[in-house]
Amino acid sequence: MSASGKTTKTLVWILMAMLILGLGGFGITNLGGSVRTIGAVGDKDITTQSYSRALRQMLQGQTSATGGPLSFAQAQAQQLDRLVLSQLIATRSLDAETAALGLSVGDARLGRQIVQTDAFKGIDGAFSRDDYRFRLQQIGLTERQYEEILREEMAREIVQTALFSNIQPTASYAETLLGFLAEERDFTWAVIEESHLTAPLPEATEAELVAFHRDNAQNYKTPFLRKITFAMLTPEQMIETVEVDEATLQQLFTERAAELDRPERRLVERLVFSDQTEAEAAAEAIASGSTSFEAVVSERGLALSDIDMGDISRAELDVAGEAVFAAGSGAVVGPLPTDLGPALFRINGILAAVETQFDDVIEELRDDYAQSRARRMIESEREAFEDLLAAGATLEELADETVMTLGTIDWHERAEATPAGYAAFREAASRITLEDFPELIELDDGGLIALRLDAEVPAAEQPLSDVRAEVVADERRQRLLDALEDKAGALAAALGEGRAFAALGVTERVETGLTRAEFIADAPAALIVEAFALTAQGETAVVRGGDSVVLLQLDMIIAPDLSDPELASTRQLLESQYENDLAQDIYTLFVSDIQSRMPITLDEAAINAVNTQF
Repeated sequence: MSASGKTTKTLVWILMAMLILGLGGFGITNLGGSVRTIGAVGDKDITTQSYSRALRQMLQGQTSATGGPLSFAQAQAQQLDRLVLSQLIATRSLDAETAALGLSVGDARLGRQIVQTDAFKGIDGAFSRDDYRFRLQQIGLTERQYEEILREEMAREIVQTALFSNIQPTASYAETLLGFLAEERDFTWAVIEESHLTAPLPEATEAELVAFHRDNAQNYKTPFLRKITFAMLTPEQMIETVEVDEATLQQLFTERAAELDRPERRLVERLVFSDQTEAEAAAEAIASGSTSFEAVVSERGLALSDIDMGDISRAELDVAGEAVFAAGSGAVVGPLPTDLGPALFRINGILAAVETQFDDVIEELRDDYAQSRARRMIESEREAFEDLLAAGATLEELADETVMTLGTIDWHERAEATPAGYAAFREAASRITLEDFPELIELDDGGLIALRLDAEVPAAEQPLSDVRAEVVADERRQRLLDALEDKAGALAAALGEGRAFAALGVTERVETGLTRAEFIADAPAALIVEAFALTAQGETAVVRGGDSVVLLQLDMIIAPDLSDPELASTRQLLESQYENDLAQDIYTLFVSDIQSRMPITLDEAAINAVNTQF
């Protein structure tokens, strides 16, 4: 055999090996066979198939920070893959325990469950074995595998039912929480302002400023910076190159006619009757004033929302359209024929027809077309950009050879300069490393960006000379709040001596019937908390929060009436939450006990092989 022939044969075997590795089921341990399990609990295997299926379901149920689908790399960063694995281990722990207890489901019950499953029914509503086989083939299971999975699931349900069947919340639990949540308080409060101080606040000395800056140096650090170079192309940049002729805009206007022009519409309610005689009797009673349209609706056991058709056109009403559109707002017309039977129609409003002229929307059409065209132009260039980057082009070379523009940014979490406004850029900028090569990232508006991390600049303390204005303002604010707090303390002492709020020279505000869940817009967030921390009528407190100081006095504590019917739904919700929480704790403890008695083995190589497929 020639050298050429040997080389060709070798290349073929290399290609075949690559295909086997790339298309193999879930990783290959050796030439003898593929991996089918990733571990076991006792004698219950955790199959690669079940792990892969659970991972796929997890990814389908998650979204990334940008609102798009979550990638497997992002899921791994959040350790969601380990969460999936722990859930599978818990499930197989239950399966091992049911097997040890000798619990199982008979063939008859298993058969009834399969036959009653809607997914396995044919068009006649009866169980179809062909559909049964087809559905299982779709998810990669044989009948035997599926029936074993279902049998184990039904056995688990028996154990779980036994675990959770007798969870009863105690009456004191709900009553204690209700007493806490529904308790109300009346209190009086006032904001203490600088004008209430007896003497002006003195200016800070240089020594005081130096000491304040030293003690609060962490507040005056420069942010941690990432110096980033980027090449970017957005639709806005491309719009200037888009030429739009009037003929194109006229065509767009024609295509969007249904959207831009709307026929006259009516806000309509439709009440359908079973026969013409009943409908005519109702219409006569309404016309004579002996009853109302609402009363007729109520007599039929319906609500107005049940018969509301919303806004509707003449064409949508079919043969009833002419009469309905001939009537004025508030009129009841009919009975008129409909597909459901004779009906009365009430007109609740008239929406005039909208006719849009070309000149009125020409600029909007021009902008929409230009934006769309610019995005398509960017997409058409994407492959060329990717080829250049793959060939090793720098961002500078990419900008020189294409229409992309080069820029730099000192990026930090609160940066606002372009392109920091793009969520995709912020996500990439936060995770990029000095070793990463630039790659194209799609932006929210259809633009593209590639970035490179040039350097990282640690946060650093700034000298007083650079932040003097901030330090002066912050130091004065702190001294002012301290002075206001002292003043509020003195006023609180005066209240304790029997003086009234009105005699203190402050603007009092009285709140009545507030619960812990209330919110007062212009008060410190801690005000409600402090009001409920007071224990006796007439007791006072000084509340400091943000840039304000408040004087507070408790006027009354109002205990809830636990027999009030309005609290019944809250009680039911609390008891339900208690049952769910307790059930979860029992489940966790039960599974932990099983796992303490059952050997758990995991094959990390097999787990990684499955992960690689994602």
